[in-house]
Amino acid sequence: MVRTSSIIFLSISLLLSIVFPVVVAIVLHRRLRFAWKSVLVGALVFLVFQVLTRIPLLGYLQQSLWYRAFSMSYPVISGLLLALSAGLFEEIGRYVGFRLLLRRHLDWEGGIACGVGHGGLESLLVGTTFLNYLVYSFLINAAKAPPQLSKSVISVLVDAAPPMFVVGGIERVLAFSIQIGLSLVVLYGIKSRRSVVLLLAIAIHTLIDFGAVMLARNTLVAESCVAVFAAASIVWIVTSKKISGERETCDHQQD
Repeated sequence: MVRTSSIIFLSISLLLSIVFPVVVAIVLHRRLRFAWKSVLVGALVFLVFQVLTRIPLLGYLQQSLWYRAFSMSYPVISGLLLALSAGLFEEIGRYVGFRLLLRRHLDWEGGIACGVGHGGLESLLVGTTFLNYLVYSFLINAAKAPPQLSKSVISVLVDAAPPMFVVGGIERVLAFSIQIGLSLVVLYGIKSRRSVVLLLAIAIHTLIDFGAVMLARNTLVAESCVAVFAAASIVWIVTSKKISGERETCDHQQD
C-alpha cells in the first residue's frame, strides 16, 4: 500500500510543477506587461533544443554499446559531458530565440518572459511524472496495478519516506527561478555585445547539472546546492533589472 502521506506529498509536487509556473506566468504578465510571444518562444526553445533534439540524441547514444561502456568506465567524465550538453543546447537555444524571434522584445521584461516559458514547459513536462506516480499509487492501493508496472516503481512508491515525494516539486520551483536567471544572462550578453557572457551561461548551466548528477545519491546536499543557485538567480534577476534600466538610459542619451 502507498501511504496517504506519500500521496499528499505527490499531490503537492504535482501542483508545484504544473500549477505554480502557470500562476507565476499570469501574475508576472499582469505586473510586467510582457508579450506572451516571449513566453511562447521560451517554451519553443526548450521544446526544440531539449525535447526534440538533445534528448533523442542522448537516447540514441545510450543504445550504443561503446557509450554504455564509456559511461560505466568514466562516470565522472560522462556526467560532465551530459551536463555540458544540456548547457550547450539550452543556452544556445536561448540565444537563437532572442536573436531570431524576439528582436523587438530584448528588454528585461522580455527576458523574464522567455525564462518563464522555458522553465515553465520544463516544469510541466516533469510534472507528468508526478501525475503518473499519483495514478499508479491509486491503482496499487486498489490492487489494480498494471502488469507492466515495474517492481522498482512499486518499491519506490511503497517504501520511500513520504517527505521524499515533495522534494521533486520543490526542485521544480528552484529550477524555474534558475531558468529565468539564465535567460537574463543570455539576454545581457546580447545587449552588451559580449559573446563571453553566453559562454558564462553555458558554464553555469553545466555546473548546476553536473553538481546534480554527482550529488544525486545525497538528496539533501544536492537540493541544497540547487537552492543556493536559485537564491543567486533571484538576486541576479532583481539586479539585472537595474542594470537593464541604466543601459537603456545610456542608449537613449547617446541617441
